[in-house]
Amino acid sequence: MSKPNADKPTTPKSSIYQVVTDRIIESLKNGAVPWQRPWKAPSYAGGSFPRNFLTGKPYRGVNILLLWSMPYSAPFWLTFKQAKDLGGSVRKGEKGTQIVFYKQLHGKSKQALEEPQEINEEKAARSPFVLTYYTVFNVEQCDGLKLPELLPLTEPKEVEIDETSEALVHAWDGRPELKLTSATERQAYYRPATDSVHMPARFRFIDASLYYSTLFHELVHSTGHESRLDRTFGATFGDDLYSKEELVAETGAAFLCAIAGIAGQQSESNTTAYIQNWIERLEGDNRLILQAAEAAQKAVDMITNQNLSEQGEQPA
Repeated sequence: MSKPNADKPTTPKSSIYQVVTDRIIESLKNGAVPWQRPWKAPSYAGGSFPRNFLTGKPYRGVNILLLWSMPYSAPFWLTFKQAKDLGGSVRKGEKGTQIVFYKQLHGKSKQALEEPQEINEEKAARSPFVLTYYTVFNVEQCDGLKLPELLPLTEPKEVEIDETSEALVHAWDGRPELKLTSATERQAYYRPATDSVHMPARFRFIDASLYYSTLFHELVHSTGHESRLDRTFGATFGDDLYSKEELVAETGAAFLCAIAGIAGQQSESNTTAYIQNWIERLEGDNRLILQAAEAAQKAVDMITNQNLSEQGEQPA
């Protein structure tokens, strides 16, 4: 098998958008919704987020969805070269998975080389980022690698209250007002005018995972408030901005469920009509999934009080 050209990615930006979108659409057509990861896989230290096997660095944004959509249990990925450097090898005939990252351009002209160092440094900081891709393999596609031990099985968490999820909800600095105990409320929603999240009382939900995935969905919506990340909400149900915001909320909720270690919502939304709707949306806009995943990552970073200053994912 010829060595994949994983370390020198060159592909037009528009083509990368289409490659990513086609991958997500293929997953949807196979009945799997990447932003509703069930997490019924073997449990390793570090959680269920996909991460680089060599560096331990977790992937972010749309790369989480791209790797979640692949049929492997282990969350560990690496390049062809990294597998070789670790004394292992990619099994003959295995096909790699393309993921994306932003690469900063630092080309220097003759004029730039003659400029003072401080001017060069200032220009370097303003250098544009270009979207590109590289190829990774799951450790289950490799031989000769020593995997970490599986964590012991744990008892299912209590249905009523999950402490990790509660901490995510209440430890967020600058969160909206939470109205979670009304015995008469029968809908879950975020109201921008009052900056408040409204939920039916806990007893109305079937289980804890459904309760928290719904609450996380609404909390992600609230990050779009003008005082926070200032996203534009759709004006009408089903319009383009409404659909994008819903995808942001569903993806962000999936990320938060993964952080909390609970299964996301897998009930009635995973239907033929639901999946077909997203296929049509993604076919109509090949930038939608990358933009939504990026916005979801920023929302989750805000809710978990993480640094939002990163310019984009770099190769792991």
